[in-house]
Amino acid sequence: MAAHGDLLALFKAYCTPEWQALARSQTTTLAFKAGETIFKEGQRCENMYMIDKGRVKVFTNFSKDVEVILRLANDGFALGHRGIRKARTFPVSAVAIAPTTINILPIQVFEDMLRANALFCYHFTLFLAEEMARSEQLRKNFVSMPVKSRVALALRINADVFGFDPNDPTLLAHTITRKEIAALANSTYESVVRTLGDLQEEGVITLERKKVRINDMDQLCRLTDCTV
Repeated sequence: MAAHGDLLALFKAYCTPEWQALARSQTTTLAFKAGETIFKEGQRCENMYMIDKGRVKVFTNFSKDVEVILRLANDGFALGHRGIRKARTFPVSAVAIAPTTINILPIQVFEDMLRANALFCYHFTLFLAEEMARSEQLRKNFVSMPVKSRVALALRINADVFGFDPNDPTLLAHTITRKEIAALANSTYESVVRTLGDLQEEGVITLERKKVRINDMDQLCRLTDCTV
């Protein structure tokens, strides 16, 4: 799967040393517990966020009871950059799904960096465009695929973002909950549970309580038959 763009790498490559030093001096660090909200849809955008260490889900709510996960994020991922728009509000919410430490930069400082560093501004625009294209393609995949393929794709994304246990190379380092798989795969909790059982019977995965082991990544990829 394609790797997500690294905004931190762009910052280091295209901002002057003076602006890098200024940004670091203006950055604060906060710790979030699992389940704690980092920012909420509709909230005024006042900061940019960079995950130092942890795991986060970015989502929107189509209704009170329907959550749609748009992406998963871990160490080094940027959050909140889609709030840089005329409305000055976040179009999505972000919640920590594991203990998470985040570096926070005031949005005004970030915008000043964009104005003062033309190359950084240019590459940030490309970063946004590429992220948007990936997001749109992903949603198209989830709409057009059968349930089994959508669940398989959700597991692939889980593996791509959070990786595998360093001491157990087929066990996901962090398995998102069944409800989160459903929210990512545009499915229902019941369909996800049933499909995971089917994939286990076929030997593609093994369910170990709340965790998932990927036994056959090649078959999981064949089930999705797409690039993400």
